[in-house]
Amino acid sequence: MKFNVTDQHIISDLPYDQLTISGDETEGFRPFQLMVSSLAGCSALVYKRILKKQKIEYDEMTIEANVERSDDSVNKIEKVSLHFKVTGQNLNEEKLQKSLQTASKNCSMVQSVVPTIDVKETVEVINK
Repeated sequence: MKFNVTDQHIISDLPYDQLTISGDETEGFRPFQLMVSSLAGCSALVYKRILKKQKIEYDEMTIEANVERSDDSVNKIEKVSLHFKVTGQNLNEEKLQKSLQTASKNCSMVQSVVPTIDVKETVEVINK
């Protein structure tokens, strides 16, 4: 990956699209947003793969992410909570929870930041 640093932005041309990073979220993605997106995205991709292997079908999956940052001048990320909501028919909450735990253990992004960042993943099952 190559990044071009300007006065206002950091830009990388990636195969899919251009990535613009900025300290001002009206100008681009803020670095902490990218970190949280990496954690949520990786977890979701691994979770989906596990559910597919187990032949667990669902209608919809969403993730709500909450971030806690330190109050000091660094303002580092201390905790990320990822709350998965899985909607479908006849879903087994225990199976979905165990699968999420397995996903967390196999997500390279989550494992890269633990124990520096406390990552908590929960699942809420919504049966139609």
